Amino acid sequence: MKTLFVEKPAMELRYERACLLLYHQGKRVSSVPLAQLERIVVAPHVALSAGVLGLIAEKEVALLVLNSRYPARTAVLAGTMKGDIHRRMRQYQLHQDEAFRRYWSLRLVRLKIVRQNRLLSVLKNNRPDLRYPLTQATTSLMRMLADFDQDAETVSLESLRGKEGAASAVYFKAYTRLFSAALGFVGRNRRPPKDPVNACLSLAYTLFYQEAIQAIKAHGLDTALGCYHELYYNRESLACDLLEPLRPLIDAWVYRLFQHHTLRLEDFTEDEACLLHAAGKQRFYEAFRQTTPAFRRLLRGYARFAANIVCDYESPSV
Repeated sequence: MKTLFVEKPAMELRYERACLLLYHQGKRVSSVPLAQLERIVVAPHVALSAGVLGLIAEKEVALLVLNSRYPARTAVLAGTMKGDIHRRMRQYQLHQDEAFRRYWSLRLVRLKIVRQNRLLSVLKNNRPDLRYPLTQATTSLMRMLADFDQDAETVSLESLRGKEGAASAVYFKAYTRLFSAALGFVGRNRRPPKDPVNACLSLAYTLFYQEAIQAIKAHGLDTALGCYHELYYNRESLACDLLEPLRPLIDAWVYRLFQHHTLRLEDFTEDEACLLHAAGKQRFYEAFRQTTPAFRRLLRGYARFAANIVCDYESPSV
């Protein structure tokens, strides 16, 4: 099992001998031998006693409290992160390996472009009024994917970033057409966002970036050490890596917020920056809470995949 996640409301952790006991609403629902675990990840509302902490420390299992609402309160409370230091050392070594960084980055960028193309293809069928520009965009993205696959063995990271940027330019030119002209969304802008769609995209990207950080920490990797994104002061570059293939899915979610009239133009105030009013913000966060579990599962899968790659990757023979 290695990692145990405990997140449901009304959960409690107890212990008996060398086993962790899981209770829900006062009723025992499961037990797990601590020998099977490297770390336990709990939400801040999970109850546990000092005795549980002592047993976890004795068995050298890490306890990680992940707080989505207040990320600064995420903390390791006990344990030695058994095995994680070796995983991170391997991660540091692989960061010096250009072939590994290309291997990882190619997969991220390709999946992102595939999902951009898939989103526009689905919406092309739903929006006959935009069939021509969306067809142009999907045709261009498919051509880029073909070129991308042809150059995969020789492309540099710098060239890869150029290809990803070109694909994103084609994609966003089509994506902006999906929204009402009244929203003033003509392209990506930020810091500060100038229109309602960019305000929602920036907020959503930031929230899911925090989810990516937590997923990476739960799997014992260094969040700052990315492959596609270079090292940068105060940036969790590996979280940025994991977020890239998720961006088209986030874009689709933001589109639905406006398409289904969950958010409207009157929910925003525009001055030097475009910001959500209190009522609109409440609806945004409610929609975010509903969609977070699905995105969280994806990010955990990506983080687990990253941890497995770090452990199992073998450099190609020269």
